[in-house]
Amino acid sequence: MWRTTTKGARRLSRTALVGIVTLVIGACVAATRQPDPAGTVCTESKDRLGDSGAVVVNMENNPALPDFITSRVFAPSEVAANVGQVIEFTNVDPDEEHTAELNSGACGTDYLDFDASDGLVFKVPGSYPFYCLVHGTTMSGTITIGP
Repeated sequence: MWRTTTKGARRLSRTALVGIVTLVIGACVAATRQPDPAGTVCTESKDRLGDSGAVVVNMENNPALPDFITSRVFAPSEVAANVGQVIEFTNVDPDEEHTAELNSGACGTDYLDFDASDGLVFKVPGSYPFYCLVHGTTMSGTITIGP
């Protein structure tokens, strides 16, 4: 028959808490970028910012939505570009950092402060869902790359 003392219950609670924290930290680590070492899908490119023909995507807090709603958005959230064309992400939100990360983890932008930009250049046509590492999938979109 099991008999638990107050001291034993506290030790069991502490052990359970450590286990939960370990699982949460493990999940966070697993969500980090899995780089595409050969750069086969896309690459980050700060040196091509401002290129003629770049597709500009703003990262912003949508003022049309009330403050209590998760209102961080990519504008536009549906992005179309061609292979080799720069997609330039610019943070126009003075309150928070943002990123643009492929769901696959193959590539993404740096963490961008207000008025900072970073670019992605794709090498392979396809459809690529993306999101903000700071705000999760509530701030997301899709990049469609044509030939």
